Amino acid sequence: MSRSILIVDDEYGLADMLSMLLETRGFECTVAIDGALGLAQLEKKRFSLVLTDVMMPRMDGLEMVRRMRALDHLADVPVIVMTAVPSGVSPHERALVQGVLAKPFGQAELARAIELVLA
Repeated sequence: MSRSILIVDDEYGLADMLSMLLETRGFECTVAIDGALGLAQLEKKRFSLVLTDVMMPRMDGLEMVRRMRALDHLADVPVIVMTAVPSGVSPHERALVQGVLAKPFGQAELARAIELVLA
């Protein structure tokens, strides 16, 4: 599997910045602006990792993760959630993901979280 990351975030500037940063580190990135579009991308391609915001319109990141975990072919795809309110991610929701990044985060923190998940 290639080193591919699906970035799901409704903040276009942040999604683009993350994509550019991760591409310089050798990842192939795809961006979706909400959980519904994220699921659509996951049906088209197998990703090494999903990096998703929590709060988004239409379908939030945690709902997307719940739906992923209910599908056999997506149940094992690693997910890191990004949120300005990490305390809002319940213990049950944390059990569904491989990492929680508190916004704002730095490049080194992001790289460390990704490498831990993909190691």
